[in-house]
This record gives sequence, C-alpha cells and structure tokens, in this order.
Amino acid sequence: MAIKKYHESRGDFHRNICLIPTSAHGTNPASAALCNMKIVVVDCDEHGNIDVADIKKKVELHKDNLSALMITYPSTHGVFEAEVKDICDIIHKHGG
Repeated sequence: MAIKKYHESRGDFHRNICLIPTSAHGTNPASAALCNMKIVVVDCDEHGNIDVADIKKKVELHKDNLSALMITYPSTHGVFEAEVKDICDIIHKHGG
C-alpha cells in the first residue's frame, strides 16, 4: 500500500504492475492483489535465483506501468539473491 500511495502522490495512478518471482512467498501476490495491482510472474533459475534475463525482459515490457518488484528475501528456497543489487538497479533505472 505504501508503494501504491507513493505512485499516487506523484500522479502515477497508471502504475499497477507488480513483478513477483516464482520464489516469493505466497502472501506476496495476495498482498499485491489486495492493492489492485496486476501481478506479473518472474522466472527463477534451477537454484531458485531470480532469472535476471527474464526480469530485464519484463521490466522493459511493463516499464510504463511498473509499480514494484516484491521479493521474499531470502526466498522461500532459502536463497539470498546474489544479484539483488543489480536487480534493484534494473527496477529503479528502467522501471520509472
């Protein structure tokens, strides 16, 4: 809700896409849905890490309406994302 209110405070009412990796806890998509966000699933690799290539593709596809990335950290697989800083940079640089 904080992210949604932030975007609304800037007049960005169209930002309704929440990227959620398959490794996230099940409450993540539920929380996003409660805020009327559209959930876009991001793939993970065979070790449970967020697939950086897939997140780049989804950020580019949804950049005009991207609101947030919601991850569980560590993931439900017990993985601490080695690329978490790069992933955050991708979201903030290209996601608006």
